[in-house]
Amino acid sequence: METIERTGLNFSDKVKDLFVFLEQLGFSIVESLPTLVRYKKGDIEVDVYHGRQSYEIGAGITISGNRYSISEIIRLNAPDIAKNFRYAMATTAEGVATALETLSMLMKCFGGAALKGDPEFIAALEQQRQQWSEDYALEVLAEQLRPKANEAFHRKDYSMAADLYSRILKCLSAVERKKLDFAIKHSKTPQP
Repeated sequence: METIERTGLNFSDKVKDLFVFLEQLGFSIVESLPTLVRYKKGDIEVDVYHGRQSYEIGAGITISGNRYSISEIIRLNAPDIAKNFRYAMATTAEGVATALETLSMLMKCFGGAALKGDPEFIAALEQQRQQWSEDYALEVLAEQLRPKANEAFHRKDYSMAADLYSRILKCLSAVERKKLDFAIKHSKTPQP
């Protein structure tokens, strides 16, 4: 992709227009660049950015040093909306304006508790982040163990298959659960 002259996209001016509600909430602009506008109020910061290489329009809220992306905040408030949420990629002034309008609306709609630093909301964000991390680790483990478990099952090494399937129990399909049950039943070593 060719380099785009950022100043002609009016990113920072558009952010200042569309995120004026942050100033109404007591935030002040502490940095304004062609690809980043940062607001601050106490220990809460809001960054609205235009990705330097990705051209994505996005935002985050940092509270006491921990940054939460707008996608995390939406996911906690409205999981169904979060499933379809994608950061807009904008390379024209019109695209930037449209993406920022959407982002501003999402921030107003879903960011209120985070913008206030609500401790219960922040705790819920941390819990969501921890759960996502655990789920992701399990998915990675499942990708590694599933082929080994299937291979062990086909070799009729039911003890090994049962052990491997058991370690990724939450990720098993209905067919794999049946294989696990069969492997446990036909395993030479008792399973817990």
